[in-house]
Amino acid sequence: MIKNYLNLIIATIILFAGCKKEEEIINPPMPDEPYIEIRSVSPGIVTAFEDSIIFIIYYEDGNGDLGYNSPDSLSLFVTDTRIPLTESFFVPLLAPEGADISIQGELKVTLNNTILVDPDADSEIVNFEIQLKDRSGNLSNVVVSQNITVEHQ
Repeated sequence: MIKNYLNLIIATIILFAGCKKEEEIINPPMPDEPYIEIRSVSPGIVTAFEDSIIFIIYYEDGNGDLGYNSPDSLSLFVTDTRIPLTESFFVPLLAPEGADISIQGELKVTLNNTILVDPDADSEIVNFEIQLKDRSGNLSNVVVSQNITVEHQ
């Protein structure tokens, strides 16, 4: 009788142990606020008033409300930390309007004609702060670029 009772307890434990399985979350939910990272910045040395700087920005957004239809709507901001001067950029719709979906991808941003703040300097070091705003007005984190050297013409 004790043997049957022990077998029943062992079978019950094995049954419950087999049923308890951790579910792996394949695509965890993203927040509605945008998130960005700088993937690359090039070149590392530019000539003032001549060369452009290209930023590759990775983005994520939990509800897909990044970008606009109208090119007059500016939602990506690049700030020269030396002065501070902010240039604003248009980002096109990155998901259909009204689609409540998680999105991620990369944006290429070109900053033209970087200046020397001190016109008498041979060169200056600059970095840029970048931030993205969604259609709901949520601002992303601020990312800071690597140092870039701006040389005199």
